[in-house]
Amino acid sequence: MGKRSRTANQEPLPEKPTPANSSTVTVEGKEYTAVKEGLATVLFPKRALKKDKNGQEFEVNGEVFYNPIQQFNRDLSVLAIKTFAEIFLGEKQLKLERKKANVSAVHSGLLASGADTKARSHLTATSKAENSVARGGEVLASNVEKNRSKFTILDALSATGLRALRYVLELPMVTSATANDLDSAAVDAIRKNIEYNKQISVTSDPSTFTASDAVAKINPTLGNAQHHMYSVLSQSPRYNSSDGTHNDRPKFSKYEVIDIDPYGSAAPFLDAAVQAVADGGLLCVTCTDAGVWASTGYSEKCYSLYGGLPIKGEWSHEAGLRLILHSIATAAGKYGLYIEPLLSLSIDFYARVWVRVRNGPAQVKKLASSTMIVYNCDQGCGSWVQQRLGKVKENSDKSGKGTFLKFGLARAPTVGECCLECGSPMHLGGPMWAGPLHSAPFVQQFLSILPSVDNSTYSTIPRIAGMLQTASQEIPLEESPFFYTSCRLSKTVHCEAPPSAALRGALIGLGYQVARSHCKPNSIKTDAPHGVVWEVMRRWIEQRPRKEGALREGTPGFNIMQKAKDESLNIVFDKDLGKEADKVNGVVRYQVNPTANWGPMARAIGNHSTRLVEGTQTEALGNKKRVRPKTITEI
Repeated sequence: MGKRSRTANQEPLPEKPTPANSSTVTVEGKEYTAVKEGLATVLFPKRALKKDKNGQEFEVNGEVFYNPIQQFNRDLSVLAIKTFAEIFLGEKQLKLERKKANVSAVHSGLLASGADTKARSHLTATSKAENSVARGGEVLASNVEKNRSKFTILDALSATGLRALRYVLELPMVTSATANDLDSAAVDAIRKNIEYNKQISVTSDPSTFTASDAVAKINPTLGNAQHHMYSVLSQSPRYNSSDGTHNDRPKFSKYEVIDIDPYGSAAPFLDAAVQAVADGGLLCVTCTDAGVWASTGYSEKCYSLYGGLPIKGEWSHEAGLRLILHSIATAAGKYGLYIEPLLSLSIDFYARVWVRVRNGPAQVKKLASSTMIVYNCDQGCGSWVQQRLGKVKENSDKSGKGTFLKFGLARAPTVGECCLECGSPMHLGGPMWAGPLHSAPFVQQFLSILPSVDNSTYSTIPRIAGMLQTASQEIPLEESPFFYTSCRLSKTVHCEAPPSAALRGALIGLGYQVARSHCKPNSIKTDAPHGVVWEVMRRWIEQRPRKEGALREGTPGFNIMQKAKDESLNIVFDKDLGKEADKVNGVVRYQVNPTANWGPMARAIGNHSTRLVEGTQTEALGNKKRVRPKTITEI
């Protein structure tokens, strides 16, 4: 979740985040605060009714629950779905063309058999078959074409409907968007925001579709998010229990994209989500409970939610991402589904992952070998050892022309109770996802669309570009999870911290790959063994001697320094070799704290204790069950 500290010459931090575009408007004789983000605008009432301890209503100034910090999340999500849509619809188009080609081939084959003299006695039957196949091909092509153009999105925890509004206004390929919430006040607010955006908003391409047409694609629904997602699995008619008549509630098919952005953990929604998303569709999942998956303070809670134990250390947030992916993968595996992470990011105070879910029982067999246990030296030098839960081996078949995968059990733990580098006790973490965090084709295509987007609509583009470039650097090292930091290395052996460029240059000079992690500034991700990294640090200390007695006997750093020097390694701290080429381009990789005391906003309650004069005042009601503090003033 890396962030940078502010320098002395920067402006003081404001106390609270404020929206960049907000104004007071009057709608139907009522005053609202209108907040614009991207191409969408949401309304918050100026006055609201609350209840005192005796249940008596009283009027107060309306509160605006809008966190400008989260615009980065929403900008990133809109553009990620745009990138995914290009890939997904392109795949469907290719599938359609192949099916049309197959139908044409069958048609041609039947004509040829009808002309064959040996088949004249069967000409009548052949003609009937030909006509049947032709008609079937037309129907098939029609159905495939109709299905190809379908691109639906579920905003499962919609609140004000801001995400759904942005999706339909900024993404012309969206055919419909469902904005669901458990709270009736939130659904009323969504409807009001839809009507308001019909009048004042514009789309990303006004020449092809208007704002009125775009927001008409939004279908507000009132209900539990899990129940809604489970309901798409059944296409049977719904009946009223009283008179046996059909229920007029709309039926939904599986969604191409499902966005789950709760306050806290998304774990309760994952089982329903992996089933409700279409084959090859996209899950966008946010988890804001970093205190659970990136800290050992609530390890028992982490296990119950994500099916694994968290890690203590510099790379705890990357481990948290892997725990979240593990929970999605295991939820999908029960139904013969497997996941393909497209982009997995630790951002500020939360995690956000974009994952494709595909139908493939054969691929599900690889889940155990894509899952690992981690042994972590969190009390000593910070080294780690990973072990896969399952084993997979590629063997040749009997013909010798093909191969098949042989699955089996992994060997017993290959490490002892103590760290091989410093002798400190090892602690257990996981099980967690051991596969790649990002997809190289997806990240590259994502980066390719950024120059063409409107910076006035997506004001966080510099940071998006920086984070994507950092993520792309991690991809070649997908077999080497986690990372070091020069500060942690120097702290262990009590020496001056080497410059990151010098440390990177030394490892690159030895032939190892080096990159930085998007999770933390000054991070060094490498495929070099732990022993080589500590040998580099011992050579650094030779050049920058420490004061005598810096290390006490028996400490982790002391034990590391007692190891014999490896004369076979020619280590040179070449800063030029380790210098990052993209650093000169002013890439914004890590967030500077924009406000004092910033982070996730407080929980908000639904309409059971606060009734709004008009609309709603929360961004996350209903399913998110937020509890609002006594005073919040965001604008």
